Amino acid sequence: MKFSLYFILLIPFFTVACSPQVTDETFIPEKNEIDTLMHSYALQDVYYQLDLLKENKRNSFTVMHIGDSHIEIGQFSGEIKKQLSEEYGKGQVGWEFPYQLFNPQSMKVFPLEVKGNWKRASIKQGKTSIPLGATGLAFYLEDSLGELHFKKRIKDDSFVKIEFLHYINNDSFSLSCENAKINTQKVSPNTAITTLTFDKPSDDIVVKFDNTSKPIIYALRINSNEAKGITYHKFGVAGSTLDQFINNTVLFQEQLSVIKPDLLIISLGTNDSYIDSLNVPRISRQLTSFVNEIHKTVPKTTLLFTTAPDTKYQNRRPQRITEINTIIRNQVQKDNSLILWDLNRVMGGDNSMEAWCKRLYVNSDSLHFNPRGYKLQGQLFMQAFNKAKKINRK
Repeated sequence: MKFSLYFILLIPFFTVACSPQVTDETFIPEKNEIDTLMHSYALQDVYYQLDLLKENKRNSFTVMHIGDSHIEIGQFSGEIKKQLSEEYGKGQVGWEFPYQLFNPQSMKVFPLEVKGNWKRASIKQGKTSIPLGATGLAFYLEDSLGELHFKKRIKDDSFVKIEFLHYINNDSFSLSCENAKINTQKVSPNTAITTLTFDKPSDDIVVKFDNTSKPIIYALRINSNEAKGITYHKFGVAGSTLDQFINNTVLFQEQLSVIKPDLLIISLGTNDSYIDSLNVPRISRQLTSFVNEIHKTVPKTTLLFTTAPDTKYQNRRPQRITEINTIIRNQVQKDNSLILWDLNRVMGGDNSMEAWCKRLYVNSDSLHFNPRGYKLQGQLFMQAFNKAKKINRK
């Protein structure tokens, strides 16, 4: 009897201690009062530069956002881009990888089809003979000949310019395209931009490659011209880890120096949390080194981390989610120049995914959010970002 009473008395305490902090206000950006920005004062220069942009005293503001499948999907980053562009103007088109060529479930970013044997290289494959950089991905031609076929969709503009961010080998890039002016500019020791411009807008473009220069392409952009406003580069690799972005991107710093973002957002950690053998001291040391290298490469870039969202896959909640987020929080805590937006905390903390599922913000896999869920995350981010701007202006 005493044992039963003791057990009953423990139940309320256990329930309170383990319940996620999810309320109705969690899902209403303007009512979610959780303070989720650590070191928000480090955003002062970002706000200053954005004000200059709005006052037409500078031409552009560049954001680079890297991450895993949550970023590859593009809806979380897309909401941030949308709100920034509405406030400060839509700038030059950002670089992006043609994900749909290798994953039919990915968003069709480009109206693009291929001919020939094109392969994808990914940081998930470890260190390979294909040098990878800021995008975490590349695609390359294995056949002697290949084509990239750009065909206008109904909603798209006709093609006037197509650009390739690619590896440069002996200062050459073997491609041809009818009616195109072709210019290759080496922008760093191992990276170049090749631009195709057309005198007349075209709805159907075929770019032919031969393998003499072994083309390795990191990203594309279409009809990108100088424009005042926000330029947003989004690079996500589904299934990737923080460890892989740090260790398997030999050209990351080099290409970062080309892009020179004003704001670099790093949204990683979800997949690290599924690694049962996660070596916390090692990844902590490597993250510190990675951050230090970024500071050296682009000292004027503001660096913002997000924590990994609460997650679940095949009914299994990863055991290392708390640890990987603690690593990220500790990294920001010890460096006053870094900012953290704590997505995990703003969701409601550990075990909050269940509540997000019940409210229909999550796909059936309980791992990825649906468009509604990702849009809400972007809104919560911008709510915190704009709130911190008002506080810093007082």
